[in-house]
Amino acid sequence: MDIFEFAMQMELDGKAFYEKGAAATKNPELKKIFLTLAEEEQRHYNIFKSLKNGQLETATQITAGRAKTISITKNLFQKMTEEGKNTLFGDDIRALWEEAVAIEEKSEKLYREEAHKTKDPDRQKLLNKIADEEKNHIYLIDNMLSFINDPQSFVASNQFSSFMSWEGH
Repeated sequence: MDIFEFAMQMELDGKAFYEKGAAATKNPELKKIFLTLAEEEQRHYNIFKSLKNGQLETATQITAGRAKTISITKNLFQKMTEEGKNTLFGDDIRALWEEAVAIEEKSEKLYREEAHKTKDPDRQKLLNKIADEEKNHIYLIDNMLSFINDPQSFVASNQFSSFMSWEGH
């Protein structure tokens, strides 16, 4: 299978996974995070579709916009904390986020490997940029898991402070 076909399918699968996660939670902030990740997966799909169709310039334009996941999530963490919504979540939500981190790690690894294999510097740059966005998703999900496992301790931790100051990554 063509790498772009494979990547497109991975991104569609990721989008469906996050949409399923959004449907499975009643918490509006977690729902927003899931839906934001689903939007990012759709964006990645569009990039790979453009690359598959030989539209490097279109793919480059799509990646020119910054991924918004970290900034949206920081605001939602802050909102949940300020509103006292930092309560324990169930095992079902924890399991969804644990599965999400595995999906993101697989994607990042694939895109890094493909970037390493290609001789085209523009294609390499795009693949690494998408891999970087997947790495940001991993970082976000790791923090989400810490928050879900023990919200009060997470909010009081240096990890939360580091996450809240995460800029430009």
